[in-house]
Amino acid sequence: MLDIYRIRTRIQEIRKRVLELEKNYKEITKERFVKDSRLTAAAERNLQVATQACIDIANHIVATLGFDRPVEETSEVFNTLGNEGIIPESFVNTMKKMTGYRNILVHGYLIVDPNKTYDYIQNNMEDFSIFAKHIEKFIGKIEKKLPR
Repeated sequence: MLDIYRIRTRIQEIRKRVLELEKNYKEITKERFVKDSRLTAAAERNLQVATQACIDIANHIVATLGFDRPVEETSEVFNTLGNEGIIPESFVNTMKKMTGYRNILVHGYLIVDPNKTYDYIQNNMEDFSIFAKHIEKFIGKIEKKLPR
């Protein structure tokens, strides 16, 4: 059975991390961000956790509802959400790119470019909100079907 509490908890975590990134990093200069390793490390961690929460939500939905499970790449789970109409097909690549950047943060940590992290924060925070809204719409439909 779909664990709506689990999904909502992760959506809250996504929003918390995005708020942290927007509050602390949107207004600082790229030069300051790139030079301060404490800023970049904290930002990278917030991006990693927010993205992982998206991945966790997608994996939970796919596994619980018995959809075709991707086996090659972590990001392929978003193909399934797109195929099932949970997120728009046009948004799948956005989520796959997000997962790719998370993979760099986790596995390619020696080559993370703080300039790219800064740019990501400046230009891609809305993607998390868009994902959360699609998931909330989906679980809203599920909740309507549940017995009261």
